[in-house]
Amino acid sequence: MKIYAPNVHLFAFQLDKNSNDPSVNKNFIWKTGDEILKTTLHQDLHLSQHINLNKEPNSPRVDLLNDAEVIDNNYAISFAGKVPLNQTQDVLIKGFAHPLRIYDSYSLWLNLRRPEQEDDNPTANVDITFLSQFNQKNCLSFKEHPLYLGQTLLITAWLTGAKDKKDVKQIADECLTAIFPDSQKQPPFNRQGELFGSPIFEYGLFSQISNYQHVLIWLFTDDQADIKFNQCYQELLDLFFFRTKVVKAYKDSRGIYKELDKVYLKIEAEINKVPKLDDKKSLVVANLTDLKNQLKALPQLALTYTRLLRNLEEYQNTITINAYNYEERLQRIHAIIGDNISFLETFSQKNCPYFQQQINSDLGYFRHGSELLGRAIDSIRGIVEIEQADRDRSLENTIQVLGIGFGGGA
Repeated sequence: MKIYAPNVHLFAFQLDKNSNDPSVNKNFIWKTGDEILKTTLHQDLHLSQHINLNKEPNSPRVDLLNDAEVIDNNYAISFAGKVPLNQTQDVLIKGFAHPLRIYDSYSLWLNLRRPEQEDDNPTANVDITFLSQFNQKNCLSFKEHPLYLGQTLLITAWLTGAKDKKDVKQIADECLTAIFPDSQKQPPFNRQGELFGSPIFEYGLFSQISNYQHVLIWLFTDDQADIKFNQCYQELLDLFFFRTKVVKAYKDSRGIYKELDKVYLKIEAEINKVPKLDDKKSLVVANLTDLKNQLKALPQLALTYTRLLRNLEEYQNTITINAYNYEERLQRIHAIIGDNISFLETFSQKNCPYFQQQINSDLGYFRHGSELLGRAIDSIRGIVEIEQADRDRSLENTIQVLGIGFGGGA
């Protein structure tokens, strides 16, 4: 199947944090952008040399391109090159890299496209398999990094005829296969809908959050989708940023959940070691020593447990804040476009509430463990104090009896 003027938009995000760890590459996002251009167009963009990371430090949204390089209010670095269309022909590819800082993070919007026109003439349709040129060696998928937040990969293309409108799902799936020829790296189909009057398909499932990758394939049926996309591209970029922050927080919360569960099992194991005493049975010296050791171990467990609970609460707050920001950007887009944006609303109206509900349930369950731990420490401390007092009284009585015996013997 053929498509016209395919575009690949990569929206990638990284935390802006100072790290004392020399192994943490703070320029990770820019270096990866350079690697993508080297792989696809065999060019080195040297992105970090074109940007000023100290620019307007107090502004929430800053275009980072050096002021001397801004031309006609364009804050993106443009580039062009050629890739093979077949064994005998190379074709022109254009693109740009737009570096930004958004609140506490860096953003890279990287575009690779087959132009709509060349030498004032429309470019020819290309086979869908041509998209594979944009993701050679799977270069568009960022590797894991301590500061990396995530990405959205948006592929747009024009449908070439009326017949294609009947096969949009097949065309979208073929686009996905072209971008990710390795089936193991293909995110699964999630849903389809319509945005600005053209069909759009979303890939990636939150049920597979540990390997989650967000891909959108948007097939233009007329000029309106393209025009409206250009009218609100800044808001869409922000939207993808806030979405990425939410997804990253939820993904990290699942890691905290697993850690909490491990500590909770340790707490239960420690509590099960506490001897069951009745009125007729006292502790042996070994029992008392074990209990004293538990009194040393349990507060450390409590400290770890409390820290993990606090981390879980922080992720919940991160989701709440960024879900609000996402909704606010949706309102801006609606004000600009005045169109149905229900496809974009699903995330804030369905997914975000689910994430928050899941973390609420986790907190409710694990806070019970914190209470259990507090009661266990109090119980063990009480047992130790009572037993120690009984032993002290027994020792005192023994001394008194011995004293009387020694006195009588004398």
